Amino acid sequence: MDSATRLQSEYSLWTRDPEPEVLPLLRELGIGFVPYSPLGHGVLTGHIRSMDDLDDNGWRNTSPRFMGDNFERNLHIADEVQAIAAEAGATPAQVALAWLLTKGDQIAPIPGTKRVTRVEENVVASAVPLSPEQVAKLDNLTLRRPATITTSSRCR
Repeated sequence: MDSATRLQSEYSLWTRDPEPEVLPLLRELGIGFVPYSPLGHGVLTGHIRSMDDLDDNGWRNTSPRFMGDNFERNLHIADEVQAIAAEAGATPAQVALAWLLTKGDQIAPIPGTKRVTRVEENVVASAVPLSPEQVAKLDNLTLRRPATITTSSRCR
């Protein structure tokens, strides 16, 4: 391999591990970032509200993110995303994706879906204007480090 042009890893309001070291390095090297599961495995869309909403045989039934207090904390995050979506006139999925897009111009999330309507919904996320205050509120939902100024031109 001569050079890397993109890196794919999980990144969302749930999983912010790439922020402190990976994203700055990718920016420095001019490498794109492709976050998978940007909708928190469906929870950030607001469509999953209980364990009954999960597939009987799906991996989420055994994931710690979907159990006990973790699941309740994650539902709280989804509720906050829903509130900002209402303010922005968007869907929670669009807000979760729009938030990711404020994290750098080199970021191209890949939300998984089985429905054309969801693809159409997700594509509109790039036009959802999040205010700096909304971005900060979303940042603080799962903050792992001090808030920083966004590095993208996508924040209004």
